[in-house]
Amino acid sequence: MKQKLPGYLVHAFTALGAALGLWALFATAGHQFQLALWLLAAAAVIDSVDGALARKAQVKVRIPEFDGGLLDNIIDYLTWTIVPLFWAWEVLSVPTLVVIICGMASVIGFSRTDAKTEDHFFKGFPNYWNLVVLHMYSLHFSPTGASIGLFICVLFVFIPMVWIYPSRSLHFRKTMLILGGLYGIQLLVMITLFPHIPSWLAWSALIYPVIYFTGSLYLNYNRSRH
Repeated sequence: MKQKLPGYLVHAFTALGAALGLWALFATAGHQFQLALWLLAAAAVIDSVDGALARKAQVKVRIPEFDGGLLDNIIDYLTWTIVPLFWAWEVLSVPTLVVIICGMASVIGFSRTDAKTEDHFFKGFPNYWNLVVLHMYSLHFSPTGASIGLFICVLFVFIPMVWIYPSRSLHFRKTMLILGGLYGIQLLVMITLFPHIPSWLAWSALIYPVIYFTGSLYLNYNRSRH
């Protein structure tokens, strides 16, 4: 038991994301929209570090009968898809059918065996729904505009392009981590100022997503040449 304890502690830390996700869902239903964003941010922090902790603790060796990857996917579907889409339904007035289609597309993306490639890329849209809906809110998207934007993301779920995996990428890793840290600070400021997010912050916060998308396209081009 002593040998397995570090592994169980890491899995318990990962499972904390599910509790935060459910709390964020209840907060959204209760129109505590800013609280929901803080809870999703906390869940994202856990998601960003639990993989490294799992590798350090060698959880696959210590607890081979426990599928940490499956646990991670279940929680990610809640915190990166279900809650953000419900938030969009409540806050952005996105039609129910649009939210349902996005949720169905997302679960298909999560079910892909190659959703994370061996050379450390995401394949298909990485289900960044929480980031997408926050940017849509900050830029004052109408329900129609938000629906169109969400449908574009749905298309990218099925387009077999690869996307940079910032924390494990073999390309631009240091640059993406530094820029990602600055982007994270911008997001925290946006949540702090919610619901009154100034336009200069809303537009400047798009710099990292544009660099991320452009870098992903560039790496797709390079991969297609080899």
